[in-house]
Amino acid sequence: MQAITFGQAWNYGGPLMWVLAVISVAELAVVIYLWYSQRPGLFLPEAISRVRAAKDKAAEGSRLAESLFSSVDWLADIAAIAPLVGLLGTVLGMFQAFGGIAADVTAGAKPVVLAQGVSQAIVTTIFGLVVAIPALVMHAIFRRRAAKLVATLEEKSDEVLG
Repeated sequence: MQAITFGQAWNYGGPLMWVLAVISVAELAVVIYLWYSQRPGLFLPEAISRVRAAKDKAAEGSRLAESLFSSVDWLADIAAIAPLVGLLGTVLGMFQAFGGIAADVTAGAKPVVLAQGVSQAIVTTIFGLVVAIPALVMHAIFRRRAAKLVATLEEKSDEVLG
């Protein structure tokens, strides 16, 4: 089997490759944002001061925790959407491959034509998974990090307000 270059794979994938590229840039932006915003030295002092200043301290703590976890959910959304975009590319590629064979029945379409179309169609699924898998890994990491921050916030709030 002959290896294909990144450029060839990109061209095989068609316009959905651009959608996957935008999704991957959004994923990177979310990871950078979370890496910065979930630093304990940044999050905890501000969160504690917000809890101190709030009338309903428990409600403010809940809002902070919900905000922290909801920002992590963007990665879960990306991890769910990217493979579906890749699968859509595969289905469209299969449709195109079979459509080409159906249009050329009189010329005696060969299985090679179908195999080439199928292999080209699978490229978008591969790229969708390449975007989704790191998003899912980072979601797990940042979800655990958020849970630790919330636990620390609860502990520190009890000390400060108790």
